[in-house]
Parts: sequence; C-alpha cells; structure tokens
Amino acid sequence: MAKRAVVLSVFIILGLWSALPAAAKGVPSTIVFHRVAEPRENAFTFLLPKGWIVEGGIFRIDPSRAGGPGNSIEAKCDIAFKSDRNGTVMLRRLPKVNYADGPIVPPTHGPGANYNGMTVVRMPNVEGFLTYTFKQTRPGARDVKVLRKEPLPKLASAMARAAAPVNRQLAQAGVRPMAFHAGFMIFEYAEGGARYRELLYTVLVDARTAMASWSNDLTTAMRAPAGEADDWKPVLDTISNSVQFNPQWVAGEMKGQGQRADTARRVLEDMNRIDREIVAHRDRTRKEIQTDQYLTLMGKNDYKNPFTGKVERDTSAWKMRWVNSSGEYIYSNDTQYDPTRDPEERRKDWKLTKPVR
Repeated sequence: MAKRAVVLSVFIILGLWSALPAAAKGVPSTIVFHRVAEPRENAFTFLLPKGWIVEGGIFRIDPSRAGGPGNSIEAKCDIAFKSDRNGTVMLRRLPKVNYADGPIVPPTHGPGANYNGMTVVRMPNVEGFLTYTFKQTRPGARDVKVLRKEPLPKLASAMARAAAPVNRQLAQAGVRPMAFHAGFMIFEYAEGGARYRELLYTVLVDARTAMASWSNDLTTAMRAPAGEADDWKPVLDTISNSVQFNPQWVAGEMKGQGQRADTARRVLEDMNRIDREIVAHRDRTRKEIQTDQYLTLMGKNDYKNPFTGKVERDTSAWKMRWVNSSGEYIYSNDTQYDPTRDPEERRKDWKLTKPVR
C-alpha cells in the first residue's frame, strides 16, 4: 500500500531554505499544536498549530469512470496544512499518480490517451515534472525565479533499497527492475500582492518495463513568505514528523487493495504485490531514509516523554517544549510561559520535556 507513505515522516522539510537569505521573524514565540485526524477517512492523525486549517485528505478513483484500474487499487491523498485560507504558510502532500508509458503500451495510444485508467504521458525528468507541477498548482504566480535545483541521489537510493526484494524478483523474471529518481527545486514568485518562496521535491518511479507505467511519489510542496521561509521551517517540520497512522484504517486498506487487485489482476497483476512489498520493506528503511537523505532535518534533540517514557526525536528550534497525555505539544521561546497557567488553554495536564542529551 504505497499510500501508507503519504504522510510518513520522510516528508521532512529540506534543510535547504536555511542556505538562502531570510529576514523577518513571522513565527509566534509560542505555538500550541493539537492532534487532528485526517478529515475524510480518519486514516491518520497529525499535529496542527492552533488556528490552522486542513484541506483535502484521502480520496479514491472509480475504475469504471477512469477507464481502468491503473489508479484505483490504492487510496490517494491530497492534503494541505495551511496557516490561513490563502495558504500564506503551508505544506501540501500531492497524490501519487500512475501514468502509462513503456514498450507494451500499444502504439495507437499516444500522449493523452487512456490506457487501463492511466493517462499516457512520456516520462519526464525530475526537473520537468516539478516545473510542470509548479505551473499547475500556482497558475497565478508571476515573476517566477528558480533559486535552486538539485538531484537527491541518497533519497533515490533509499527508495531503491526499500524496493530491492521486488526488483530482485523482476530481475529473476528477466524484467528490468524499477528505477528511482529524486530531486528538488526552490521557486520564488509573486502572487496576490505578496512574494513567496516555495520548495517542491519528488521521487519519480520508473516501472515502464515492468508495468508499463511511471509514477510520482512523496511529492511535497512547502511555502512561506519569501523573507520568513527559514523561520517557518521548524513549524512545518513538526507537522510533517507527527503523523500517526490508524491501524484499523491500514488493515482495511490493505484488505481492500487485495480485493481490488484480484479484480484487476489480468491487466495489472503485479501492482498490488509490489505495493505491499515496498511498504513492508519501507518500514525497515524508514530510519535510514530519515537520516541518510538530503531531507535530513537539521537542529534536533531527543526528549523523554513523561507520559509514555519513550524518547522522542524532535526539533530544537524552541527553548521550551511541553506535552500532554493526548500527545499534543506546545513549543515556546518565552521562558516565562506556562500552559498550565494559560487561561486560554483548555488542557492543564501539560508537562515540560527536556533534552536527554
């Protein structure tokens, strides 16, 4: 179930904004994070700053309307975490989409045609895909500048290691294994009278020989006012690292994927098996993905949770860190602030956590 990776901690914010100049301090000195559920299917929960909004969530594609099952086996997710309706500061995870391409696609199916529920699109490189994605998601952007663009080979290698068992099976069957290509781009642009800096990154999965398809995975967009991007980074990091999946939803989704794959077996018989095995091995490499790739978070500490006794790795961007029994957090640079004495804070079971090292 590749969508289990929709909001995994791998979408840690790139530590790349910090390499670019930042000026204004737009982040409040104290931020309260409440745990919120994914709004459509309760697939997962996450920490969200008080006053922020969530748009989108899990959705599904009907194969009878899509012309085939190519994008219908797994649940999709398109979700945005926004500081306001305009998304002045926001983090968005875009859905994984399977596109048709490869030697077994009939020559009569040219670009734009439908092949088993997948649009025929010639596979681009990472820069081409991210540029196209930016234009689609920011149609009103003006005076666009590309500040930085680079490949992410360590992320691509980590994804390849997660898929290694599947690739070995493909190789044994005489089929070229899947290949992974990752990279990022940073844009700066004007929109609605303000200037923004936006980071996009993705992993492109090349399965054209194995399954006549390619797809985007882990595609993420993050933006903030151009002069405040570096200041908002720890807030977005906290959101992205806080995801906890609902075990009941995961079990139901895995079962449903199996049933849908049986229906589509003759046309996409390997897709479900590959998705399941990638997920099984992705969990084993999750730590490596988090620490080895260029997305590795800078500025962290280990904290002992006084309620669970577990050590939690979290941002060190704030001086003070509190947790309550529900797993909600408050971060503050105000050393005099105490949430148990805050009349606007409904919970009073907050406990201060300190770094263990």
